[in-house]
Amino acid sequence: MEDLKVINNLDKSRFEVDLGYDFAYIDYRYHDDDIVLMHTFVPNSHRGQGIAGKMIKKVLEYIKAEKIPLIVYCPTINKYIENHPEYKELLDEDYGR
Repeated sequence: MEDLKVINNLDKSRFEVDLGYDFAYIDYRYHDDDIVLMHTFVPNSHRGQGIAGKMIKKVLEYIKAEKIPLIVYCPTINKYIENHPEYKELLDEDYGR
């Protein structure tokens, strides 16, 4: 599971990884021009494999490439950004951190 394929499922407003019989995903919403990352989910059967971290990195790289201001409600993603400060520049300065 080294190279995850993360799909932006527009119908469900989530970035997702097909795990065969289940999905790992990050729910999002839009607030004005910002993307708001709401929740990260990895099924119990796939936890501990680094899926969340790999998925978060790919989503943040997508947001960076698209130049979308970011708001984060998900504590898992907040922790990831704390540990990878190169992504702090994505956070919407007007929203508060």
